[in-house]
Amino acid sequence: MISDKVLAMCELMNDLLYQKIPESRHGYYVNQSLSIGYQTAGIIKAEFGENRAPDMEDLYRKFQIKIEFLEKSSKNCGVSFRAQSEYGKGGSAKVLIYMESIEMLASKSQYDLPGETYEGMSRKQALNIHLAHEFFHFLEYKSSVKQGGHMTDIYDKGYVSDYLEPVPLISFMGWKRKGSILRCSEIAAHAFAKELLGLPVLPNFFDYAYLMNEKRLRSEDFQRMVEENGRVFCS
Repeated sequence: MISDKVLAMCELMNDLLYQKIPESRHGYYVNQSLSIGYQTAGIIKAEFGENRAPDMEDLYRKFQIKIEFLEKSSKNCGVSFRAQSEYGKGGSAKVLIYMESIEMLASKSQYDLPGETYEGMSRKQALNIHLAHEFFHFLEYKSSVKQGGHMTDIYDKGYVSDYLEPVPLISFMGWKRKGSILRCSEIAAHAFAKELLGLPVLPNFFDYAYLMNEKRLRSEDFQRMVEENGRVFCS
């Protein structure tokens, strides 16, 4: 089974500032982001699910988050969305779920790698993963704008990418500019979904499985990336 740390590294590599991160700091961003996601899921399960995965739609009702199911996905630069969050000025929250894209992911989420078989997801499982992922981003948002009252007891770090240390970008005559690693929020959301739902693997694996099944990513290239990222935590 591919480890969470390795799949988190795969996510980290997608950050626009990845090349600015010193190799010695890769583990920091991966480990801290995963830990935040795990811990937050544990709090939710203990408070609302009695240490088991809560019903996601029920959890959304508890936090007054509206779910809007849409059939067709909108696109940006040719990329189809599966879920999007919208936040109103009064603290309202809505998550748009694009069922066509969810179903496409579920139908092409199974994949066999040498010595390992990853079973695919059902439509319901794919939906729950995306609801859990967006719920974590909701917690980030609520914490960042100091809304929600009891939210502090569950999560108080704001956006993970802002909570963790930024990386230096430019230093000129005493003036320094730094940047946040935005993908840390995504890593934490993946870890949150995995822990909350009891998944066997960090859910961004299913995105790679979909791309491999669609012949948009070669299996050997994915395996090479996994092996290279595995060395980060073995050295």
